[in-house]
Amino acid sequence: MSDTCGNCGAEITSGGIIKGPNRRYSDQQTQILNFVSGTRYTEICEKCGKGEFEAAIWQLKGERQKCQDYMTANVVDFPMMTISQIPPGADCKIKSMVTANVTVGTGMFSELSQGFSDMFGATNVNSGMALKVNSGEATARSILVTKAVAMGANCIIGVDVDYGTTANNAATVNMQGTAVVIRNLDAILDEDVLEKFSQFEASLARAQEITRWLAGDLTPDSVPA
Repeated sequence: MSDTCGNCGAEITSGGIIKGPNRRYSDQQTQILNFVSGTRYTEICEKCGKGEFEAAIWQLKGERQKCQDYMTANVVDFPMMTISQIPPGADCKIKSMVTANVTVGTGMFSELSQGFSDMFGATNVNSGMALKVNSGEATARSILVTKAVAMGANCIIGVDVDYGTTANNAATVNMQGTAVVIRNLDAILDEDVLEKFSQFEASLARAQEITRWLAGDLTPDSVPA
């Protein structure tokens, strides 16, 4: 292997007391840069390619983060059902049970007055127990969806939610369900619900695809941003 960069001719060195290092990028890193930027480098080093390579990685990670942010903001679009039986006509395969246990705050009993306000129609969802419970439910739902997605599921059925308190009066939300794959979601979901989930699913697929690219798994039909 040459001790100089085949692209810019700079010396490839691990550096020393006075001179800084200049490392050659791996074939995989060069391939990622070419893939994202449309370049055709056969070899690059830190001197000639560092800026471009870091920009390419930033671009991929930035797009992936946008996908992740979308899924976080729209986690409610992932199908979750309280029904305990598989819907009639669904082509369904069961994955496994998913659970989430979330502590949502302290001082549950000290907020009894907030509970009475809730009971008589004066609920303030931005404060007190209502905020804590809503936050706990959202967190628990996100946990269930994350676990289901990791299993390759596209739906959770038999969802059950329980509320409780701990010894130090913290409120808890316990949520569980069964992660499943329903191959014909269009047969059981309303059109607007299916459309929202399709957007969620597209963001998930893109995020997973970018993760593979960052790991060097580039295929001929891959399409960069």
